[in-house]
Amino acid sequence: MNYRSFISVSMLIFIAVLVLTGFIIEVAEAIVYADGFAQIPAYLLFIMSFLTAAHVISGVCFAALSTFHIIKNWNALKNHLKTKNGKALALLWLLIVAFLALLVAFIKES
Repeated sequence: MNYRSFISVSMLIFIAVLVLTGFIIEVAEAIVYADGFAQIPAYLLFIMSFLTAAHVISGVCFAALSTFHIIKNWNALKNHLKTKNGKALALLWLLIVAFLALLVAFIKES
């Protein structure tokens, strides 16, 4: 297996773990806050701790692999960002992420 395929496959696995554990954690927290903490069995607390740890570790690994991916593909990324479409796409993604972050913050506040 070469370097590029190792990074790509690893990033795919870690993003899948991040999405899955993030979704489970959010749903479980919503259920726990609705029902209260007093009735949660110890094994469910252990599972939640495991999922949280897996989520954090996957996030750190994904960030590290993303850094290696950017370093390996830096010249191609610079060329993409030099074009008008590349700049527009980068700005669009920044706006989408900012909007989603604000939406999540407002939903959690209410």
